[in-house]
Amino acid sequence: MGNNRNIIEKIVGILNTSDSWLVLSHEKPDGDTLGCGVALARVGRRLSKRVIHACPDSCPERYSFLFDDFDLLLPENLPKDFPGPRGVVVCVDTSTTARTLSQVGSRGFACPLVNIDHHVDNERFGDVVWIEPMASATGEMVTELISESGWGLRKDEAEALYAAVISDNGGFSFESTTLKSHAVAMKLIDAGVSPNKISEALDSNLSAGVLNLWGRAMMRTTVFADGRCAVFWLDAEDFSQTGTKRDATENLVNFLIRIKDVKMAALCSELSEPEGEKRVKVSLRARMPFNAREVAAILGGGGHNLAAGCVLGTGISEAVSLLQKEMTWHVSRFPSYI
Repeated sequence: MGNNRNIIEKIVGILNTSDSWLVLSHEKPDGDTLGCGVALARVGRRLSKRVIHACPDSCPERYSFLFDDFDLLLPENLPKDFPGPRGVVVCVDTSTTARTLSQVGSRGFACPLVNIDHHVDNERFGDVVWIEPMASATGEMVTELISESGWGLRKDEAEALYAAVISDNGGFSFESTTLKSHAVAMKLIDAGVSPNKISEALDSNLSAGVLNLWGRAMMRTTVFADGRCAVFWLDAEDFSQTGTKRDATENLVNFLIRIKDVKMAALCSELSEPEGEKRVKVSLRARMPFNAREVAAILGGGGHNLAAGCVLGTGISEAVSLLQKEMTWHVSRFPSYI
């Protein structure tokens, strides 16, 4: 356990003595937050705890295979008295209260709140806070927690955690991947995980509509800042005409960062909003020495150094122009790379 011994023992103690667990995943959930939530929920039920796994948004189709034995609850379906004073709330992979608690826990909780996350800009909310910015995924941390708890690790729990890890570190291809990432994978495979099975479940489930959507974005690829930056975009009509949802864009921005010499990339995606309101979701990716989180922070967002995002209160054309301006300014600070 190394330096994590004390915090893990504290979290395990709280979980062991709590009758009810409310496990919370963040809004617009990805594989890391969902995989961690599913694994903890399964462990809790195995330990005869009352467990609910909740999220402000429904599960994207890509991760539906994780939920073959229980449902992901939306805030409006949460029992008002859950988890109660003898319970615990566990937030996984959630950097700010706005991403989950403000939507799920507005009534407050009369029990401990545990915050487990790997985002460097985590607000450090909660009664017990465990932040590991060097972890390539929160799934690494939850794997360590369960492995050192004395609870054992069942195959279906390990599968959810493996999905969490490879979703967030690009199948061990991102620069966030470390020796520990591979050690965690070895532990999960030893528990019965088939890497091929999980990779196929995640990557071999695209629809023709999603491919058509991605094609529209790719046709709009714009490379700028002397070839070091790239951006593309999608508007509301693209989603309606291809019959796709907003979560169909997950990982799409990664294609831009694969362009030769591109070190920073952005996808601008128009959100569905009430008439009169305009909002654009921005997904940013970067390669060293550039920093996606710095650009996102300027625009009111956050995330990791190499993967970040924000939401802009503008239309698509304004968002793309703003991104080009800020990204160009950012990379200009590194003249040796221009």
